[in-house]
Amino acid sequence: MRTALKITIVLALLAVPSAALAAGNTSQVQAINNCQGLKFKPLKIILSCGDGNTWLGKLKWSSWTNTQAVANGNYTANTCTPDCAAGHTHSVAVKVTLSKPKTCPNQVNPAFKQAVISYKGTRPKGAPLKYSFKCPAGLPGAY
Repeated sequence: MRTALKITIVLALLAVPSAALAAGNTSQVQAINNCQGLKFKPLKIILSCGDGNTWLGKLKWSSWTNTQAVANGNYTANTCTPDCAAGHTHSVAVKVTLSKPKTCPNQVNPAFKQAVISYKGTRPKGAPLKYSFKCPAGLPGAY
């Protein structure tokens, strides 16, 4: 009987840190993917929500804190030549640094407001060095 009680107590104590860690993830800063909503460590961030022709993809996060997140991946854009439907996509390797976390109205968790993009090759014409994220559609207010 005592052995069973000891095992139950040990299992209960082991479960507490796991539950605390799971609950802790909900307070982490999340990236705003614009048209994809809020996501933690997204693999892709669409930069042009209207047509989806520009994005940061294949993101591999090397760090993620409540103040900054860093990933390597690709900047990909459609040439839209002669038009976007017939255009081709081209990718360039990048390093992305997310920063300036802020909480949108009606949200619980803060989200990164800014992305700084460092190109590892020639930066495509018109490709941004910085990108500012807005509050998700349907929520009042903006950064």
